[in-house]
Amino acid sequence: MGRRPFALFAAVLVTAGGGTASSDPPAGNKSAHGEEWPILETADGRDIIAKLEQKGTEPSKRQQAVKDNLAYTDFQEGYFGEQTEEAERDMEIQIVEGPAAIEAVEAVYGMEGFDRQGILFYELEADGASLPGVWIGVKKPDDRLQQVLDRLQRKVDAGELLAELIHFYRSPHTQQDLIALQDQVSAAVKKLYEGSGSYAVSVDTISGDISVTHDFLKRTDIDALKKQFQEKPILFQQEGSMAPEPGQSAVILPDHPETETPQEEGGFVLDTGDGGFLVAGGTEAAVSYAFAEADRLTAGSRVTVDATGPFAESYPAQGQAKYVTVHPDYRPAGAALSESQVFRMAIEATDEPFLVVETVTYDTEKKTWTVKEAEGNELVFQDR
Repeated sequence: MGRRPFALFAAVLVTAGGGTASSDPPAGNKSAHGEEWPILETADGRDIIAKLEQKGTEPSKRQQAVKDNLAYTDFQEGYFGEQTEEAERDMEIQIVEGPAAIEAVEAVYGMEGFDRQGILFYELEADGASLPGVWIGVKKPDDRLQQVLDRLQRKVDAGELLAELIHFYRSPHTQQDLIALQDQVSAAVKKLYEGSGSYAVSVDTISGDISVTHDFLKRTDIDALKKQFQEKPILFQQEGSMAPEPGQSAVILPDHPETETPQEEGGFVLDTGDGGFLVAGGTEAAVSYAFAEADRLTAGSRVTVDATGPFAESYPAQGQAKYVTVHPDYRPAGAALSESQVFRMAIEATDEPFLVVETVTYDTEKKTWTVKEAEGNELVFQDR
């Protein structure tokens, strides 16, 4: 059989797509029977307001759907991890109950309507969920929730779904609420950004908790943000070292420019330009970095880069450098050349703008330098 793509998700926001139903709720907050939606029970800290009933129906159609999907090579060949009973049960939810729930919500609420009314997400055994399944949360339930229930109940009665794997609860927030909150916090953090460092703002789908990762916010900034959004706690997490403040150099130079000890740390600077440099080889991945002080770096030097922010997936990758530590240039006792000079000679000899070097070594007896490329090729240069 051919491969059928599917993926595991946990606590993932689902954006409805398709559908033509109106997103404007009817007046009031009542079911089709004219009754309020009472709390049936509390599970995992959530107020359950509706349930599907299995009614003893044998879910034979569900079993066949699961059997057909798990037979595809993606799962059988372990593309989604180890094939455990837990993994199978999680996959079943995403194969059967998940798509059915999404389809029902789309049909009733429309493409954008549910974003304004609630949230939908998976909770899986692999993530430690005590009540795995599809969770449908509605902030202000009305007649439309009953329509969703009716659609799904018909599938349960037909043996297509397991009722116990679809949960309905009163959510304190909607997907639109979370997006608006995330945008508000992002805008507030952006005002404090001074052009150095990076930040990311996220809001947990289920709890609505806000997380801010950064490398530039000062304590006074954090206190101000907490006060501004005091109705919702914010978790701040610093990633790596703090970015340099305005006027502070991000280039860390060695105490001594040269050393007689062979260097192992760092990658080689291949090229520098206006606002950026390229590094590869040694202990550094091949990356083209944006860096305001690139003009202070020299091709052939060994550097260690403290990056900030996301990387663009390419080869070489693209990122932003926060700090660049320059290592002393290796010049053996009695040698005329240094490692950086030999590296530049290798670039000229190969006429390759992108040279990935694994090691540069010096033979004291033969007085020769050997440049070993990552592919295994070796270039030998006479020191004198």
